[in-house]
Amino acid sequence: MISKQNQSNIGNFLFRYRGEIPVLLLVIGLVVRYNHYAAGNLYDSTYDYACLGISLVGFCFRIHAVGYSPRGTSGRNTGQQMATNLNMTGLYSIVRHPLYLANFVIWLPIAMLSYSSLFCIAFLLFFMMFYTYIISVEEEFLSKKFGLLYDEWKNETPAFIPNFTLYSKSYMAFNWKKVLRKEKNGLAAIFTTYFLFQVAHALGSHQSVIIFINENVFWIIMFVLSVVNYLVMKLLMLKSLWVYASNKDQKSEIK
Repeated sequence: MISKQNQSNIGNFLFRYRGEIPVLLLVIGLVVRYNHYAAGNLYDSTYDYACLGISLVGFCFRIHAVGYSPRGTSGRNTGQQMATNLNMTGLYSIVRHPLYLANFVIWLPIAMLSYSSLFCIAFLLFFMMFYTYIISVEEEFLSKKFGLLYDEWKNETPAFIPNFTLYSKSYMAFNWKKVLRKEKNGLAAIFTTYFLFQVAHALGSHQSVIIFINENVFWIIMFVLSVVNYLVMKLLMLKSLWVYASNKDQKSEIK
């Protein structure tokens, strides 16, 4: 039985490295994909495009949540829990953790690219354990910070499965500049990951470079565009106030 203190320590550790740890699963998935085609299995491009479509639905969910989120929430920070406001409108009115739900919708179809039921089951178990610990420490932090206000919202709002009947329109205007700043990483991660799975397929099936290029024009173009977008936005964040609402925002977000 894990003590409450140890649970908290594990949760804080996973929160801090929540961006890096799933990469280990990605590497395993790439190996499984490689072996799938090395064994002589046929390639199904429609399946890969369908998986991408689901991932992009999850990404749109992230965009909505981030675009309507107030300044001072945790977002992509890794140092510590932070929340100057309690967001209870928009997607947060139908589910307490819309960003983690979005991540699930993004990454499950990526796990499915392995073509392995066993790997998908392992992903689901990992996801449940991973976010159970993180959510536990986040909700403890929010309960201490916002008290009864948070506890009442928590009791009314499901943690992970949305209740769309509870939807309440956000009181804020959509902040598309914040989306450009925050989600450049996510867009690049999605298309880079899908591109790498195409590479794993090509290596497993011993494709030549020419055949790989001819059969993967879409994946190559989207990979390049997403990386270029990431680099451009990163440069703008360093050199320009255009993507910020204020100089204070710029200082707080540049890492």
